[in-house]
Formats: sequence, structure tokens, C-alpha cells
Amino acid sequence: GQGEERLEEVFQRFPDLQEKRRERAGNLSGGQQKMLEVAKALLVRPRLLLVDEPTVGLAPRVAEFIYEKIATFPQEGMAILLVDHNVRQVIRLSRYLYVMSLGRITAEGPQEQFQAELRHQVKQWLGL
Repeated sequence: GQGEERLEEVFQRFPDLQEKRRERAGNLSGGQQKMLEVAKALLVRPRLLLVDEPTVGLAPRVAEFIYEKIATFPQEGMAILLVDHNVRQVIRLSRYLYVMSLGRITAEGPQEQFQAELRHQVKQWLGL
């Protein structure tokens, strides 16, 4: 059925998970657990997906893989609310950004506005 097709599609995107499909989630590496979270989102396909710090503690190669997968979600019909400290990735992945500091929105705007003045923006956010 459709569920099996989606599962096969997810396994094609996440070969590591297919290899480990008989393992308990708790026995997976940190990177594989993150992949599992992303894979579950692809299976369910919610209209809005909340993603909080998706790559904390991951090796750079695994983090890049996770960001690549998240970048495909809008084409799958999912809107994403991404909370992350990786400013470059957030700007790359987002259409519209909000910058928060101590619970207050300190800047907001479309992606282009942030790409153009990234170095200046980051310095401002960090108070430099």
C-alpha cells in the first residue's frame, strides 16, 4: 500500500536506517537517531514541522546530511519552523527569518535581507 511505498522511499533516502531497521532506536548513534526523526517526519508529512536544533552534537558530515534532507521538506508540502544557532544554515534554508534574543524579536525579514548583510548582522546580534 501507500504506507509501504513511503517507507521504501524513506529507506532510499536514508540507507543507514534501512541497514539498522531491526535495531531499537535507543541503540542507534546520535546521527542515526536524528536521521530517524527526519525520516519519521517524511513518513507522516505534517503540514507544519517544528525542528529544534536538528544538528546539535552531530559530526559536520552528518549535520550537512540532515540539513540537506530538511531542505527538501517544502517540496514535500511541509512548512518548517526551524530553531537553530547555525546562522548560515538557517539563512540558506529559510524564506523568512526572525532573530530572537532573550525572548524578544530583534530582527526579521526575508532571506535576501539576511544574506546580503550576514557578517554585519551576526556582529550586531553578538553585540560586537
